[in-house]
Amino acid sequence: MAAKGTRAWATIGSVAALAIWSSSLALVRSVSESLGTLTGTALASGAGGLVGLAAAWARGHPPWAMLRLPRRYLLGCGGIFTAYMLCYYAAIGWAPNRSTAIAVNLLNYLWPALTVVLSVPILHRRARWTLALGCVLAVAGTVIVVLGSGQFRWDSIRRAGPGILAPLALALAAGVLWALYSNLVKRWGRSGYGAIPLFLLASAGALALLRLKGAEEPAWSGRAVLELCILAVFPAAIAYTLWENGMRRGNHLLLSLISYSLPITSTAFAAAYLRFPLGGNLIIGCLLITAGALVCKYSLTEEGEPASGTEN
Repeated sequence: MAAKGTRAWATIGSVAALAIWSSSLALVRSVSESLGTLTGTALASGAGGLVGLAAAWARGHPPWAMLRLPRRYLLGCGGIFTAYMLCYYAAIGWAPNRSTAIAVNLLNYLWPALTVVLSVPILHRRARWTLALGCVLAVAGTVIVVLGSGQFRWDSIRRAGPGILAPLALALAAGVLWALYSNLVKRWGRSGYGAIPLFLLASAGALALLRLKGAEEPAWSGRAVLELCILAVFPAAIAYTLWENGMRRGNHLLLSLISYSLPITSTAFAAAYLRFPLGGNLIIGCLLITAGALVCKYSLTEEGEPASGTEN
């Protein structure tokens, strides 16, 4: 009974992480515009890592205990996490304008569908042929939500010129990396706690090294400081920890399906915060994403029913 309660709370925590991430696109873009892409995100990741480290230490998980976690988790998941942070922040920050940043973010939000797909080879789930149909529906809904509005049509993206290619490639890479991370942390992260604070500090270090090679001139203001603090505490220190705990101990399949709502909530929040209107395509996209999630749920076995033996 206690195990079921722990699993339920871990799942609820990851749902909260999804809600927090709904605001991350708007905050990342705003902080990047004020402080610079690398400066702002390096500071946010570093501060988030320190906050997370202090919180973990207070719960009895000091840094040296984290360093004793399995090597394949620390190096494998840690490396993927750091690469994801570099790709995601650079994709959003280097987009030529705000409307393009929202469109570019679409590629990153392929990760919910990819997480479900990759759970078949990584976590040995059994899948029916309808899995492909569910993913197509979910991706189509995402495309309609983000690109169906007049602000995000492909012709406006083409006008951005060659500068759009790097953010597009980085966002796609970020989506693949996060889907890999979400599955591998379930397989490799077997202890009761993880090393998210260390991963955030590693990401901050990588971003800071890149910052040394580029010239950025931060424009500090009260709003920039407030947004930086919010980005460091909520999307970084809290949300990533909650998500990893949910992937490790919660209902992995259910969370993968719920995450299909993230493109809609994130796009709606970003459009409001960055002052871009959304069209009626939101309802159609929502229905398609919901239908895709239901089809994917039908197509995969529940947890505890791996395709061949037990999970390693």
